[in-house]
Amino acid sequence: MKNSLKEFNENGFAVLKVFNKKTIEKYKKKVLNNLKKSAEKKSIKSLRKLKRLEDYFSFISDEDHVKLMDRETRTIKIDNADTKTIMKEKFGKIFSYFSDKEYKIFRSNGVYSWAGSDITNYAGFRIVKPKSQKVAGYHSDHYNLKNFRFTAWVPLVGFSNKYSLNLLPGSHLIKHPNSATTVNNIGTATLIKNEYVNKFKKPFRPNLKPGEVILFHPYLIHGNSVNLGKTLRVSFEIRICTI
Repeated sequence: MKNSLKEFNENGFAVLKVFNKKTIEKYKKKVLNNLKKSAEKKSIKSLRKLKRLEDYFSFISDEDHVKLMDRETRTIKIDNADTKTIMKEKFGKIFSYFSDKEYKIFRSNGVYSWAGSDITNYAGFRIVKPKSQKVAGYHSDHYNLKNFRFTAWVPLVGFSNKYSLNLLPGSHLIKHPNSATTVNNIGTATLIKNEYVNKFKKPFRPNLKPGEVILFHPYLIHGNSVNLGKTLRVSFEIRICTI
């Protein structure tokens, strides 16, 4: 864990082994069940025969996919046992370095990440088609989240550096000014200008293994993570802050 803390402080992120194969399959099933229930609510019948999350885009149209990627649909509950594993056993020493306060997993129940009240032990998931350009550009979460909040990015389908997040190592060492931001015409993230991004190191995409998670600092610039793989990418984000 000492090496993970050193890596986190130097680069703004750390890769940690958190889940086993059984747990990954459990959350894939949660996402699949969520999609099918939400599809029924929205009168989308095409997912009724879907059995494998990996086959999702063979059953859904692009138009209906957009409907299912609203904030209400793409929310899943993190089981209590996994919350304990995440907070105490896996990330505890990194968190305690920054604060002695107790931490919680949360998700805003509002339409936007900065609106609404927090619900605990919930996370948001995303599903991205290969080569799709509908991904958030470079951004830093501190612009949209209310206070100092960590993010853990958990891949469920797609693990290699063709699927993982684009990260700018060391960019967390600067509190990015509002003057570095630009307009986002396709999403809600507060995007950062390309000329500002170019000041930092070359983007890096970790090569993950199943069960590995990227924990990153709220000031770390990341994004523009096009799915370069041959299959869909499924992941969920765990937001963590002090109580």
